[in-house]
Amino acid sequence: MKRFWSFLVVFLTVCNFSFAQQKTQQQRNLEKRKEEIATEIAQMERLLQQQVRLKGSAIDQIQLLDNKRYALESLIELTANEVQLLQRQIVESNSRIEDLKDQIEVIKQDYQKVIVNSYKRKVEKNKWLFLLAADSFKDARRRWNYLLQYASYRTTQAERLVRKQEELQQISASLEDQLKQKEEKVEENRRQQTVLIADREKQELLIANARKQERAYRRELADRDKERKRIDSEIDRLIREAIEKANRERLAKAKKANRKDGFVLTPEAEALAKSFEGNKGRHIWPVEKGIKSIGYGTYADKLYPALKHFNNGVTIATESGSKARAIYDGEVMNVMISRQGIKGVYVRHGDYITMYYNLQDVSVKEGDKVVAKQSLGTLHTDKVSGQTLLKFYLYKNTTRLNPEKWVYRL
Repeated sequence: MKRFWSFLVVFLTVCNFSFAQQKTQQQRNLEKRKEEIATEIAQMERLLQQQVRLKGSAIDQIQLLDNKRYALESLIELTANEVQLLQRQIVESNSRIEDLKDQIEVIKQDYQKVIVNSYKRKVEKNKWLFLLAADSFKDARRRWNYLLQYASYRTTQAERLVRKQEELQQISASLEDQLKQKEEKVEENRRQQTVLIADREKQELLIANARKQERAYRRELADRDKERKRIDSEIDRLIREAIEKANRERLAKAKKANRKDGFVLTPEAEALAKSFEGNKGRHIWPVEKGIKSIGYGTYADKLYPALKHFNNGVTIATESGSKARAIYDGEVMNVMISRQGIKGVYVRHGDYITMYYNLQDVSVKEGDKVVAKQSLGTLHTDKVSGQTLLKFYLYKNTTRLNPEKWVYRL
């Protein structure tokens, strides 16, 4: 009997561990993604508070609120998915509880039948008399085997009964926990919805105030668009010049005809380009912490949806003092300086080029070899708006690419 209870203690310990690990992979994935989005939202909120404190541009505040809204909507959707997942688990737990109750009832009935039969055969009253009442040695041996089987069966049934009852208790406890989690998730969703509604009202007020100053707003947009086009033109020019220079030097040695459409690659550069391309969708962010402020391509104006803007790269908002970092191994191709003293770093990866713009100082120079995550310089923080932005571009030779398709979850 001691051995039986020792076995039972070990079994219950293992059983408790099993239920402690009962979260599914799907739940863990949802929780991980929610943590990532919650971190993004917290960073957006810090940037918004900074904008409000410094009385920054209404355009930037509206854009940040828009990004936060998208993140909140994603968070609400993930929380709703968690609720659905918990609901399915609750249904499964209820079904399992009913099955266990049926199994326990069957085991109890079988156990009762064994006890009744043993008394009818007077086995329980005196096992030795039952054995000595045999007519022959063969009969005695048969009775002895019966006693062993009977004892084993009783122990097995008792163990089964204890296990099923313990499993029932554990699943019942798990069900209570699932119901509690579901209530918490529903309440969490309500809180997120409240924040979303408040942010929408705040954004609508900003938009309404900005529309009252339409002339100033349009002038600010025009100035930004003019500066963007100038920078884009400068980037394109520098890339073309870098390609021509690199090809002249290489082809002069090889005495081959000049190629105008892109870099002429050495075997090492070709291998680097293939490696860079093979990492598409998995490249690290060009800043350690940040949020995508404006994505790549055409987007509608927040105040006047009919008015369209175009972004040649991706604009990432981050915290003051942040560093730009190389997303992959490569070589510094050029360091540009704008008329306002703002710097940009070009890094070449074979025939791919990544460009990091809006730096106040740089820590690399032309010709330097860099590795992934290496700092390229400190980002510039605008004294008027208080924003710290990185403009990140990606090219293959002179062809502009969408960085969102190359950088992980950009």
